[in-house]
Amino acid sequence: MPDIDKAFDAPLDDVAEALTTSMREATIETKQAWRNQITAAGLGGRLANTIRSEVYPKGRNALNPAGYLYTKAPKIIAAFATGATIRPVNGAKYLWIPTKNVPRKPGRGRGRMSPEEVELHFNAEFRIVKGDAGELLALLPVVGARSGRGHRQATKGRLAQGRKTKDVLMFTLRRTVRLRKRLDLQELADLGGNSFALGAAARLGR
Repeated sequence: MPDIDKAFDAPLDDVAEALTTSMREATIETKQAWRNQITAAGLGGRLANTIRSEVYPKGRNALNPAGYLYTKAPKIIAAFATGATIRPVNGAKYLWIPTKNVPRKPGRGRGRMSPEEVELHFNAEFRIVKGDAGELLALLPVVGARSGRGHRQATKGRLAQGRKTKDVLMFTLRRTVRLRKRLDLQELADLGGNSFALGAAARLGR
């Protein structure tokens, strides 16, 4: 009599390999599709690269493999996937939205400076004015850099050189900001499921 266990193990191993390989390919394909959609929506490569994936069980084939996609920035991704209204917190009346004129912080991360950091950096206080659309604008008196890139403190030495101060827009103040829906990740996930089914069927010869 043949070894019954081995007779069943061999084909099941083949099925497990086909299913796991198909799941791995579909998961990687879907991860890349999510990243591509985030980039195409103009949200940048850094946010796109927060999308990661895993296939379970790790390190071995299985008859019931699972692909898992996730992000290291879940709140940001969720806001653009569903649309969201952002409001001030901790008793603040306005959201301070930085412009490209706000310097980046030194070191890793390189995010924009906060309003307090900007005032300290330029040793000046904001002048708040009303914009044409009813929003508030935070302007700061600075001088242009000699290189033509960026701005510098309006120090006595720079003013003595004949460099003129000018009010530069640093922040726009709004009571709320509405983010429109810009991502449809579920549709891509569904397509990934179809890709898994097609890949598995092809490998199993069905």
